[in-house]
Amino acid sequence: KFFVEAKKPSRNLANNKDDYFQTVRYGWNAGTPLAVLTDFEEFIVLDCRFQPKIDDILNAKLLVFHYSDYANEDKFREIFHLFSREALSDDSLSKYAETLPKPRGKAIQKGLFPGSYISIDEAFLEELDDVRLALARSFKNNDNTLDSDELTEATQRTIDRLVFIRFLEDKLIEPHHYISEFGDRKSAWEDFISASRTLDAKYNGVVFKKHIIDSRNFVGPHDKTFSGICEDLSHKSSPYNFDAIPIHILGSIYERFLGKVVHATAKRANIEEKPEVRKAGGVYYTPQYIVNYIVDNTVGKLIKDKTPRQISKLRFADIACGSGSFLITVFDTLLNYHKKWYQENPDRAKKDGCLYLEGAWRLTLKQKQKILTNNIYGVDLDQQAVEVTQLSLYLKLLEDETTATANDTWVFFKEQLLPNLNKNIICGNSLIGTDFLEDNLFDFEEEKKIKPLDFENVFPEVMKKSGFDAIVGNPPYRMMQPHNTEQNVLDYFKEKFNIAEFKIDLFHLFIQQSIKQLRNNGLLGYITPSSLLNNVYVENLRLWILENCRIRKISLTKEKVFKDADVYTSVYIFEKEKDKNKRENHSILKTDRLELFKQNKELNYSQIKQIRYYETTGKVWNLLIDESNIGIINKMNKSGRPLQKVAQLNRGLITGNRAKFFSNSRVNDKYVPIFSGGDVHRYCTNKISEYVLFRRPKTAGGCWDSEVHLAKHKVLIRQIGLQQTATLITWPIAVTGNMFTL
Repeated sequence: KFFVEAKKPSRNLANNKDDYFQTVRYGWNAGTPLAVLTDFEEFIVLDCRFQPKIDDILNAKLLVFHYSDYANEDKFREIFHLFSREALSDDSLSKYAETLPKPRGKAIQKGLFPGSYISIDEAFLEELDDVRLALARSFKNNDNTLDSDELTEATQRTIDRLVFIRFLEDKLIEPHHYISEFGDRKSAWEDFISASRTLDAKYNGVVFKKHIIDSRNFVGPHDKTFSGICEDLSHKSSPYNFDAIPIHILGSIYERFLGKVVHATAKRANIEEKPEVRKAGGVYYTPQYIVNYIVDNTVGKLIKDKTPRQISKLRFADIACGSGSFLITVFDTLLNYHKKWYQENPDRAKKDGCLYLEGAWRLTLKQKQKILTNNIYGVDLDQQAVEVTQLSLYLKLLEDETTATANDTWVFFKEQLLPNLNKNIICGNSLIGTDFLEDNLFDFEEEKKIKPLDFENVFPEVMKKSGFDAIVGNPPYRMMQPHNTEQNVLDYFKEKFNIAEFKIDLFHLFIQQSIKQLRNNGLLGYITPSSLLNNVYVENLRLWILENCRIRKISLTKEKVFKDADVYTSVYIFEKEKDKNKRENHSILKTDRLELFKQNKELNYSQIKQIRYYETTGKVWNLLIDESNIGIINKMNKSGRPLQKVAQLNRGLITGNRAKFFSNSRVNDKYVPIFSGGDVHRYCTNKISEYVLFRRPKTAGGCWDSEVHLAKHKVLIRQIGLQQTATLITWPIAVTGNMFTL
């Protein structure tokens, strides 16, 4: 999509900075590369890739057409190949934007290139990070008794309120501009707290509920600091337009924002990455097309052809919800379906209380509230993530509201605008129940960190009806081993999750837990590492899934979904199924071109009977096998000679504690050179850059035989890759567990 800003024909667009700024601001906030400004005489194409700044906004002009140019075949062809329906469906604007010049070298740095070459999400995240640091330090300076948790909570709640207020202002839900006037009556902080109390009475919801920052004993930030923050974020100064920023982009910003916390010392406060984020190399937000695909194939399938009354009985969840990106899309899908259904059933729309405005039936705020509280549930271990999920859902709820519709709900119906979501979006541990506490003695602080949760207690109505209808999400990926997990937690996982073996990854546990929390024929849609397909340590999980589910779809991409992460991923759609015959005779749909979904192109699937995966060695889900070639493969297996008869195949070593056993230099003669998967390419390797202490620890896995690792002649094969990647070496070297040696 793209924005068109249409002005009156009498308007003079030539070098009109205000009109240029307004148009580019819309496009940049929406994340669209180009926008059009027109007065019907001129058709001006503007570059929206850069943060708009009024002083140099005229540099955004890319193309200018006069209406007389429409009669010129070459000029019209240029317009047609950019803006026609056919061109847009082929992503013409993004392709054109890729051909435009980009800043290089030092010019990329903020402030050195006109307009700052930075996307809306990166720019706003950078600003929020700056605000968080300024607030944390100011809070700490005024009260050095505040600890890390208190500072994290205080800064988070302050920022949430400021963002929510700006959203209300830009959407014209609130006709009053609050932020620009903070400090006009009393101090900026006092005015902010006073406005929070006023807005709480009207909006309810977690955002404005009384918090530590509302306490009279809470000193607050320096007035100069907070006044400056408010001035920068106000509608008068800020380049951000919350009327144009899609809610899912706000979600992506918050997902990364939540990856850091405030760390306080006796006198100072700094911002640090959470330990789990640091180990993972950062926060990786699920691309929206993946979220859409998963929600379409779960929630979308379950609501198809149903009435609003039937849908009201369905329950959808994300039990590791983070900032709420999947739940926002579930809510959006439900809202769009209801809108369409009521357009097609106008009699029912009138009876159900819809509003008829501008020639179409629309949902009332009360109807949207019911959809939200009836259908959507979430769990996360992080209290800040729970609050952000609630905030994101509130933003989605109010997205299409106006001053008039919000005022009707508040004044005429005497109802608060936001429902209480504390029974829908819960802070807790989806993997650990309260039974964990029975055999372990914990003090209050330790129990607070574990946050045990029983689904039967927190979602009693859902569990009485046998569970959720669909669970969606992107569960955390992290290996659970003695060096990073308490032994009693590992023992608990091994007892409660029969698929937990030597290598326990969080996503293994989330898959099993999610399926357990589904009703029969409920759907699970997850994106997880592709190791689920063939890793030797996941055989029990694959078998368990085969014995409890119909695998509806397995989808891969030709590209890395998380470009900066060292992991390849797949999308799975499972249907919980008790009937063995239905499971085994079911045909699984498979594709390795999921990226085509991003381009709105049709996906082609191959098929294989689920029972075939019972027959593979290690219950491997081999995507190369389908019903067209299974006969040939079976014949080869029967008549061919297995590789193990002519060669020795081993997996590389696993230490269980990389920091302890790996070094960039050879510390002593007990260290040997080692390659990891990234060092091996087709027919060549990198230079030796790491060494490993070749002494098998208790946490070890894989093969540690010296005659294997130190063999002078072997083939190294990477486990993960878009194509088979291997090379022959003729010198002794150890290899890590993400490779095989032959």
